[in-house]
Amino acid sequence: MRRSATLILLVGAILIIGSIVLYLFVTQSQGAGLNPTPALPAEPTPIPEVEIVQARVDIPANTVVRSAQDLLVLVTIPQTEFVEQQYLVSLSEVEGKLITRSFRAGETILRSALTDPGLSQQLPTAEPNRARDKAYPFLVNNLSGVADQIKPGDFVDVVATFSLPRPVARVIPAEGEQATETGPLVAVENQQLLSSKTLLQRAQVLRIVRPPVAVEPTPEGGSSTGVAVDETGAVVGPGSELETTGGTITPGSWMLVLALNDQEAELMEFALASDARVVLVLRGAGDDAFEPTIGTTLDLLISEFGLPMPEPPPYYVVAPEAQLTPQPTRTPAPTRIP
Repeated sequence: MRRSATLILLVGAILIIGSIVLYLFVTQSQGAGLNPTPALPAEPTPIPEVEIVQARVDIPANTVVRSAQDLLVLVTIPQTEFVEQQYLVSLSEVEGKLITRSFRAGETILRSALTDPGLSQQLPTAEPNRARDKAYPFLVNNLSGVADQIKPGDFVDVVATFSLPRPVARVIPAEGEQATETGPLVAVENQQLLSSKTLLQRAQVLRIVRPPVAVEPTPEGGSSTGVAVDETGAVVGPGSELETTGGTITPGSWMLVLALNDQEAELMEFALASDARVVLVLRGAGDDAFEPTIGTTLDLLISEFGLPMPEPPPYYVVAPEAQLTPQPTRTPAPTRIP
């Protein structure tokens, strides 16, 4: 009996403990449902940023952006403030453009305020102790234009060769009665003498203007035997590799626009009006040296550069009594910088 009573007490205790545990579990579950743990607020998605072009300094109207680093700067703004049709995202978009209105430092550069500069805005600024250059047109071909290897922005020298008429007197000895009455006779004839000189140095090429390319239609029922060219006259398609390797010669003439001051323009006009042969000499990149020259004539080639004198030597007569008197060689003065 005592064992049965003990067993009953033990079972009752287990049931009581189980009931208590069950009550506590249900109570905690209901409390958790009534007072849930607040969730942490989600962080907002960051707004992406974009760079735009602004004025670094005050920029007046009608300014050509030659160096974007000096005038402009890139700043970052939220993408929500970005206006795609008006704002610019890189300095290269403004480089070389004309700004048509003024901007204060820190103001955003607008796309509508930019345009391509005209020729007058592309003229380089004045150098120290020198008037500002002007635009001068000069017609060249594949020989006088350095075989069409000149590009806008290059610098060239201008060399001219003049043909100068010079009267030369030749004494004709008189014979017999004519010698006692009139004396020796003098025959005068004109000779064309050549003189070459570098007239201009470091003239910048602003533009190259080419004539329109005449395209002949392909014969009906046949194939074209020519090559395709673009609007500049350059070969495109099959055969273009020959042009880049020097396998072709550009025919025709085209116009170079040079940056010259008034003195240089006067020298060019005089040379062209004198029917001189005028050719261009292309300078290497970064070559800004001025090279003094004395020019070239036949007597300078003989006296200054050692050209051998052919036999018999030529002579000229100033007067009958002075026809055998040596004449000094004229050496030009040092070259002036126009």
